[in-house]
Amino acid sequence: MAKLVVTFQDEDLMELQEVLLDDDAKAALDFIKTRIATQIPGQGTGHCDSTRINPYLMKPDSPG
Repeated sequence: MAKLVVTFQDEDLMELQEVLLDDDAKAALDFIKTRIATQIPGQGTGHCDSTRINPYLMKPDSPG
């Protein structure tokens, strides 16, 4: 299971509280797209990503 740490600014927390209080589905989806999804690292850019080539695990005769 992958774990992700999401950091919110004060205005992010205020907007999250507003979305929760209003029970607004569209605003909730917009919040996820703009405030959370943008913090998810792309493939090959995470700190521990199996899609990267690890030179220590490669055989000496393998290309790349």
